[in-house]
Amino acid sequence: MDIYNQKLAKYDDGKRHIFTAKFVRADKHNGVFQELTVNNEDNLVVQQIALKMSKSFKDLQLQKGDTVQFEGVVKQNKRGEYLVQRPINVDKIASAPDQNNSKVHVVGDDWDWFRN
Repeated sequence: MDIYNQKLAKYDDGKRHIFTAKFVRADKHNGVFQELTVNNEDNLVVQQIALKMSKSFKDLQLQKGDTVQFEGVVKQNKRGEYLVQRPINVDKIASAPDQNNSKVHVVGDDWDWFRN
């Protein structure tokens, strides 16, 4: 796993980009998202990323598997990690598939992403 999100480096240009990702889960301040793509291209950039759960995300009352689209700016922090910041125009573009009707066994994601 690319913990520094190096594939986002080329988008660190100060411009807003359109991101699409699947919601996994949230805590009080952050949310875990998977399959982050940029600018509506078929280009999986980051497998998993933590984003601040802004009011825009919280208002959508996201469920695991919901797909969201938003605009954001890529910035590199002091630790060298590339993050997506200042999300705006957040919208849920697809709801999670109904897990009760699925015949696929889903493995839990009970590890704690936010634990220090």
